[in-house]
Parts: sequence; C-alpha cells; structure tokens
Amino acid sequence: MSIKHDHTLNPVTALTFYGQTTGPLLLLAGEGSFLKIFEAETSRLLLQCQIFEEQDIHGIAISESVYQTKDELKVVIWGGKCVVLLSQVQLDTALSQGVTTLVEKTTTVSDWILDVAIRIDDDRTSCVLVTAHNTVLRAKLLKNGKPLLLEELPSPSKSILYSAHIIWDTSKRILIAAGTVFGEIIVWRCSILQDGQFSDSQVLFTFTGHEGSIFGVHISPLVAGLGSVDGRLLASCSDDRTIRIWDLSESSYNTKSQNGSILPRETGFGENENDGNSQTSNERCLATVMGHASRIWRVRVLVENSDFPEYPSINILSFGEDATTQQWALNLNLEPDSLELERGSRKPLAPKASLTHANAFAFHSGKHIWSTALSSLQKGPEAVATGGADGKISLYPTKKSKLNSYEAFGMWDLEDILKDFPSITLDEISIHEDRPIMDATKENIGQSTDGIKPPKKKKLKKVAKDTFNRYAFVSESQFLATTVFGRVLECELEGSPRWSEVPLPESGKFDLKSYAVVKGFPEVGLAFLAGANGKIYIWDAQNPIKELCSVNGKVADLFGVPCDDTSCFQLFATTLATSIFSAFLIALSSPGGSAPIHSCTYNLPDKFVVTSASTNHTFLVLGSRSGALAIYDSRIQEAPLCQWKDSLSSAGDAITAILPLKRPNSNQAVEKMHFVTTGRDGHYSIFSCTLAGTYNGASPVLQLLHQGTPPFGPMIESAWFQGEDLILYGFKSKNFIVWNETRQYEILTVECGGAHRSYDYSSPKLVEGGHFIYTKASKLYIHSQMNPSHKIIKQGGHGREIKTCAISPELEIIATGAEDTAIRIWQYEDVGTTLDHHFACQAVVQRHTAGIQHIQWFGTNYLFSSGGNEEFFVWAVEKIPGFGIGVVCEATCPDQSEERDLRIMSFDVSVAPGSAVDRSKIFISLAYSDSTIRSYIYSKSEAFSLAATGTYTSACLTQINHIHISDRTVYTLTAATDGNLTLWKSTVGEPFSAQSQELIFISTKKVHQNAIKVVDFQTIKSGKQVLVVSGGDDNALGISIYSMDDLSGPPIVYILRSAHAAAITGVVIMPSHPDSVDSMRETFNVVSSSNDQRVKEWLVTISTNEGKENETAIDIKMIGHTFTSIADVGDVAVLRRGKVGGRDNEGKKVLLVGNGMEVWNVSC
Repeated sequence: MSIKHDHTLNPVTALTFYGQTTGPLLLLAGEGSFLKIFEAETSRLLLQCQIFEEQDIHGIAISESVYQTKDELKVVIWGGKCVVLLSQVQLDTALSQGVTTLVEKTTTVSDWILDVAIRIDDDRTSCVLVTAHNTVLRAKLLKNGKPLLLEELPSPSKSILYSAHIIWDTSKRILIAAGTVFGEIIVWRCSILQDGQFSDSQVLFTFTGHEGSIFGVHISPLVAGLGSVDGRLLASCSDDRTIRIWDLSESSYNTKSQNGSILPRETGFGENENDGNSQTSNERCLATVMGHASRIWRVRVLVENSDFPEYPSINILSFGEDATTQQWALNLNLEPDSLELERGSRKPLAPKASLTHANAFAFHSGKHIWSTALSSLQKGPEAVATGGADGKISLYPTKKSKLNSYEAFGMWDLEDILKDFPSITLDEISIHEDRPIMDATKENIGQSTDGIKPPKKKKLKKVAKDTFNRYAFVSESQFLATTVFGRVLECELEGSPRWSEVPLPESGKFDLKSYAVVKGFPEVGLAFLAGANGKIYIWDAQNPIKELCSVNGKVADLFGVPCDDTSCFQLFATTLATSIFSAFLIALSSPGGSAPIHSCTYNLPDKFVVTSASTNHTFLVLGSRSGALAIYDSRIQEAPLCQWKDSLSSAGDAITAILPLKRPNSNQAVEKMHFVTTGRDGHYSIFSCTLAGTYNGASPVLQLLHQGTPPFGPMIESAWFQGEDLILYGFKSKNFIVWNETRQYEILTVECGGAHRSYDYSSPKLVEGGHFIYTKASKLYIHSQMNPSHKIIKQGGHGREIKTCAISPELEIIATGAEDTAIRIWQYEDVGTTLDHHFACQAVVQRHTAGIQHIQWFGTNYLFSSGGNEEFFVWAVEKIPGFGIGVVCEATCPDQSEERDLRIMSFDVSVAPGSAVDRSKIFISLAYSDSTIRSYIYSKSEAFSLAATGTYTSACLTQINHIHISDRTVYTLTAATDGNLTLWKSTVGEPFSAQSQELIFISTKKVHQNAIKVVDFQTIKSGKQVLVVSGGDDNALGISIYSMDDLSGPPIVYILRSAHAAAITGVVIMPSHPDSVDSMRETFNVVSSSNDQRVKEWLVTISTNEGKENETAIDIKMIGHTFTSIADVGDVAVLRRGKVGGRDNEGKKVLLVGNGMEVWNVSC
C-alpha cells in the first residue's frame, strides 16, 4: 500500500488503568483505531499498536484479578462490532517487543458492543459482552490466543440502547443496567448454572423518570449498610441534563415476571400514569440533580467504605458535552429510622439522599469528554483520567491526594491572630466613624412608654474594628500583612503558619493606618511599605523596618526591578494626582542600612497613570491604566523616547505587568529588546523595541509581535518565566487562576470571590504551584498547592471540528482553524521513532467569533483567515528569540455589512500584479456566502484598497483561486454549490488605489452534479495549461484542464464517478517526480479524502498526441486507499514534499484534519 499511517492526534474514546503486579501504573488509551499505552507517572508513551483495521476503539476492559496465569484473559478491546481478547502474555509481549498491529486478532460479533465484563473467578478466560439491543454474549479466549463465542443470552427486552453497564455481581451471576433510547433504564440479571450454561434472564427494575435518552449508566460497587444487606446504587444521566441515583439493594429487588419478559408499558419519556414501573421508580430514585450546562455523556459512582460501615463515602462523577467533569457528594441517610418498614409492606423505605456539588474540573478545551478511567487503591479511587474530543488525556485527583500535594491552611480571623499581641487603643489611632451601636443594658431604648414618643436618640459612635488591609510575599513562604489600624504582621508558612508583629519606627507608628501600599520582592527578600504621607519604608529579614526615603504626596503605587548585575535594586514610586515618577537605586549589600545610593524623577506624559514598570539595560518601560506604553532612556528623564497605543482598540485596559524576555545569546550586542506585557483586557502581548541608533539620537521603534488570549480572564494580573514556560495568573469570574501558557494547562484555581480584594501570590521556583493569600468577608484565607491541579498524560489540540489547515511554504509551520474559533500554530516533530512523533503547539490565537472557514499562508510572515460574521483577518507571523512563534492581528477587512450575517467561504492571496519584486502588495479575493466576490490590494502601510467586485448566481460560492496572474490581469476561478467552475478576469490599474471595477465573466462549466466542496490546481505543460482537481457532494473526482492560450474557451473536463462513497472534502496534488514530466506525457499523484473516512491516492496521467494539443487523454488510477479515523474530514494538505531529487521522492507526507489530525506517509 502506498499510504501508511505516521501519527494521530484524535479524540480519546477509551481509557483504563493497568496496575501491574510489578512495575509502574500504566494507562491504556484508545485513539482512533490505535491502542496507546502510557506510563502514568512519567506520561511516557510506551506502545502504539493498531487494533482494528477500519474501526475506532470504543472501550477497553482490564481484568481485576490479582492472581492470574499468563494464558488467562487480561484485556478486552472493542469498537463497533469488533472485539479483541488478549491474555496477560500477549499484552506483555506487545509491550516488550513494540508490536505495531494486532489487527489479525479481531473478531466480529453480531451487534454493536456497549460494555464488557471479564470474569475474575473460576473461569478467568471468559468475558461477557452487552450489545446495543440488550443482548449478552459470552466469549472465551482459547489457548491459541483466538477468541471463541460460546453463546448468546436472550434479552428480556430487545430495546435499542444508548448505554449499558455489565458487571459480575457474584462469581455466578451477572448484573446489567441498560439505558434505552426512550428514557427507560432496564436492570436485569442472569446466573450461570452448574453445567456452565446461563439461566433465564430476570428483570429486576424498569426505571422511568428521565425526559430524554439515557446516555450513561453505572452500577456502583457494594455499599455497606444499604438496605437489609450490603447493596448497590445505580447512577444514570440523560439528554435531559439530569443525574439520577437509584437504589439497587438486594432487599428491594422485585422482579417483574418469572419468565424474563417486561410488563408492557407505554413507550416514551418521563413517568406514565397507572404504570407500576413509575411507582417503583419513585420509590427507588434516591436523588436527582441538574448536572451540566449541556448534555451529560457518562457517570461514575465512587464508593469508599470507611472504618465505619454506616457512613460510606460516596461520590458521583459526571462527564459532559461541556468538556467538564463535575463531582457530587451523595449524602445517604442510613439511620435506622429511615429504614423502617412501610406499614403493610415487607420492603423498607428507600433511604433519603441528596446530591451536593463538590468540585468542578475543566481540563479540556472545546466540547466533549468521551472517555474516563479511575485508578483504584485498596480504600477506593484516588484519581480520574479523562480523554476528550481535543485529544488530550488529563489525570487529576477526586480528593486531596499525593497527585497535587495539596494543603490548605484555611481561614484566619485577625482577632484570633492579635490576641497574643499588645493591643492598640482607639484613642491612639484616632479613628471615628458614625454608626449607632446598641447598649444591651438598656432594654427599653426605642420603646414607647405610656404612649409618649421617646426622645430622639443621639447617633452614637461605633467601635472600630481592625481588619486585614494589604499583603505582600517577601520570600517563597513568608509574607507581610498590614491592617487598617496600621499594624504590620509577618507570617511564616513553612510547617504550620507562625505569626509575629513587625513594628514600624516610633516616629511613623501610625503612618500605615487606613491607607497602605505594600509590595514584596521575594527574589531579593525585600518589601516596601508606604502610606498617605509619602514616606517609604523598607523591610528585610536581617533588619527592623526603617524609613528608606520619601516622595512629595500620597504614594499611589510601588514597583521594583533587580538590576542586571544583581548588586542593586531599583524601586519606583508614583504619587496621586501628579505626573512624577520617582526612581531609587538601592544597594543590596545593606538594603536596610542606608539611604538610596541614587534617585531621580521622570516626567510622565499627560494622563499617563503608571500601572507597571520594568527595565532593560538602560531603558525604562512603563505601562499605563489606559493600555499605553512609554519607553525612557534612564539618562533622559524629561520625556519618553517613544510611546505606543493599540490602534485597533479605541479604549484600552490597564497593563498590569511588564516582563523582559531573555535573549538566547546574551553576549550579542543589544540591538533589539523583547518584553512581555499582561493586561486586564484578557490579552498578553510581546513587543520588540529596536535600540540600534538610539545612542546617536534616533528614536527606538516599538513593534507588537504577538498577542495571546489565554482561556481565563479578562483580568490577567502578572506573568513570569519558570524555566522556558510562560506562566500567567489572573481572575475569571470568581476564580483566581494560574495558567501555563506555553504548555496550555491550568496549574491552580481557587474560588476566592473575584478580583476586587486584597491578595498576593508566591510561586516557588522548583515546583508548579504556590501560595495564594486573599481577603474574603474580612478574613484571611491561605491556599497552598505545590503541584499543578492536574497532570497531562497526553497533549491535545482543538476541541471541535477542524475545518481548514495550511502549511507554510518552508513546510515548517502548520496553521489550523476550527469550529472552536481558535487558530493553532503547530510544528510537526517527526524525528526519531514513531513513538516520538508529535504535534507541538506553538501558539493559540483567539480573535474570531464564529467558526473558521479558511486559512492560508502568504510567504512565512503572513497568515490570513476567514470565517462567519464576515470576519477576515491578516496575521503577521514572526519567530521571537527566547519565546517561539509570535502571531498578531495586523489588519481586518473593512467592508463589513451592518448585519454581519455572511460567511467568507473561501479566499485566495497572491502577489499583486506589478509587485512581484518586493512583494509589498498582496492581491486578495474573497468569496462570500451570498455569491458576491470582492478583490482587494493590501499592504501594511496602505491597508485595504478595493480592486474589483463581482456577483455570481443565486448559488453559494464555496471556493476561489487565482489560477493565473500576468502583467496587470488576474484570472480567478470560483466553485459553487451548483457544481459549476466559473472563470473571471480582473485588471488591476495603476496606481493600485484606482477605483474598483466589475469582474469580467469569462466562462462557466458544469463539472459536478451538485456542490463542489474542494479544489486544488497546478500549472502543467510548462505553463501552457492549468490542471484543476475538484471534489464534490456527488462523491465524484473531477479533472479539468484550462488552456492558457485560450482561457475564454471551456475547459476539458473528466469525471470519475463514485470515487468515494460519500462527499469528497479534501483533495491535494502531490509534488511531481523529477522524471515524470515530458512534452507529451505528465503524471501526477492526487490524494483525496471523504466523509466515508477513506484516504485514497490516485495516479493521474495526462497524455497529448504530438501536434494535436487539443486531443488530450487522461488516465486516472487508484494506487492506494486506507481507512482514516478522522471523522468529518475538513481539509488535506501536503506536509512534507520528500527528498528533493530522490528517485522515489521518499518522505512525502500529507496532513488530514477534521475531528482530529492525522499524518500519512505517501510513497508516490
């Protein structure tokens, strides 16, 4: 076969843990048709093995038997109607020898498999399978490694199921919960007789109440004390977005019939009157809760039977379309009074229960969590692994565990802390606030006596209460806290929190009362404190607090930056209602022992309120409340060298932090500096500042190179680098979030109430986590977490369908656009073995507000994208030293309608006519969903200039391409939903800003029976002809040839009907062989993809009779085809062109995108 699989980044559809007797804990994952095995502790990929030839994996079951021989059944993998049974020795052999395929072990059964349970007692070589029509199959693994279907157990109800869960209730009995399409849950069981055959099935319950199809059911382990004996619970979730908990305790079993059939009932959702099933459902339904913002796909019951059997710990996990996991605590009332028998009944009352929301985990992007697994210890589950539609596998704890080394010190009241310290009287602090207080000894205040109105009481002064004011970390685990009364407290977090009071100098004892600015700098072990009178104090661990310096006016804020030589520290201060920015240089050898060694002041621009500051060599960079930047030379304080304000934003938000980027080679001359800024507009930005020539009087040039939008915000408060990773923190709604932007994952989240409060955060250098302190309801809260909130076993990508992809001309950078409105920039790392191959995400860009339709490169420094809401963006792309790839929006299409209800279906970009030398001007043509065409000339300096417009028929345009540009003429080809290819001509005048013209219609040709989905073209015959390959909704592959000598004439068209079994959604012409071109005969390889999940390679041969160029023969031959696990393929592109000049052009690769991403080797 000429097409071979190279790498997959697909939705993860199956997960399970494999705890070896000796060796590390493994995680088995199903991704497409491949089984991937990871080491859970290190996230290392150990094995990638194809299980099915043309089927995705839907589930994996592992035997829980502790003592198992090598020939006993260990793993069952299923998908659709296919199943593979593996023994312990087969699995170990696959791991040790790196087996790449087990397709030959596939067995096909009669129906779609929903769940599997492996027998762990007696016959440990067999398993049972429940299918989509509520039928149970029994299979056995033979000694030769082949599976054998033993028998089919008749179903008590041939219902159509959406979900099912099957377990071995005892060593001789299976228990099945089946969730139907019509909202019922059928619980039934069957036993194994002495001769090894199954007995008749027995229905236990038919639960109703859900108002939608049952998407997930899960039978719990035994729950101690449930009913008269230990029993089980059943959790279910439905299209109605509810979670229900049902009692399956054995004392409550009430079979519906003796012959296994279900009593007749009305079909439909909800509860039906006069239905015995509804009565049972009401009795056995313990709790109901609305679960997610969208549909819930599955549920899991976690039971931890403690040392007190009457108080089991029960949690429910639900996994939804919203890509979140929600944790619920099930509170059962198992007191004896609740289990008294009903009067006149032999069955106990169902215990009362409630579901309380305990936690939420949002560690996936986009939509859908498709798979889950629980790692279990002797006392219950410790962590849950989830696989999403984004291809990511996350591992996180369901409670406090070693996974995140979590420890919270809790809540502190200031009164409890100060009770051991000397008190301060109200007379000393002279605080008076008008507020009445009640005197408890005067009981008749405010009451009428003998009908006489009491005299009006004088408003009394309230007794002021000291509360926390500001916080600042001075080391990784030590912070200062100031109070409203002006006290300064010091807290050490190592071990248990230890408090002490740090006095201010006697002369300024109450300088910090009511108002204080406190900033700590753990990197140098210093803190600075200031009040309303302008005095600035310094704290360090070796000296008492001393007055350092003062400024004229009330201190508004303090900023600090260590010097490059690490011997000094720079402190900056701003004052309210002034345009003065004060700078102080402090020697770190004795920071608290002397005055600053140098000080100066800078004049700020008008209305420039400083919110952040940083230095880079001799330059000072300031950020303002309005989102502006100013750069100063430290030797020139009168005015900034340059300023910057975002031209695309009319109103900016505060720049909260400025962070210099480290240069890879610090020995090079400083000609350009880079720095990162964060803001309260939800973005972080990277700037470059060209410094060459500034010492000779030239102004520096400030340029925005990158702007990122992390998935939290909009208030991003700070940033720093931890190794090579960029870490951000800020607030989203009521949560404080720490985020790793480089690796795209959450480190920490705390529900603190939001950004409007006093807080500070400290991140230790050697761990991912930290200490977060904040005020909530006048109390101090301390949250400490020394590791990320979750571990990434496998990185993911887009969380929704990828509609388009583009590869940069050097084939280094991949750009993808998806329905999640994000553009992702990737590099494909394919060095080493296939286990080392992976997509490395370099940037995530969020600006589109609707799904992205098309994306295209122009050179290596420009990327263009279009989508719904008439959005068209121009992105400038540049490699940034010390960071990676920077992407920033340079321009947007200006001509948007008032309604903005159209989609830009496709576009093409080319060098503008007459601009081939400097490539400074770009010719852009846009195809809109209302059949209009607009062409523009674009340049960075002159923006967009409308060059031409045109209108097609009522059919929607789907594709547009510039197939030829000569002099000032552009030939444009469009494809539409009517199946026609249409050629247009436009002439670009001189100058470029000339008035736009109408596109000239040349020809149209019916190629496909209905919509054309994709088009690719290539110049052939030494530029004399244009080859156009098209694919459509009619499943056909079209070959059209246009003659450059007579473009007004119709093309030569050849159609290959039924090229695929479904619509063709991607075509690409592969690079040609060096020896495949001659004057009379040319060959091309075309790769096509389709909704039938097939990738096909075609050899296209074009022959022309000598002297008769009009007589062209085309031969199309399929030379390769294979199954792809990418559902809804959206696009295909050439990823690698192969070895230049190689005889076989080895190394050619294509990229497929859709619901996932796949790379295929094409040996053409």
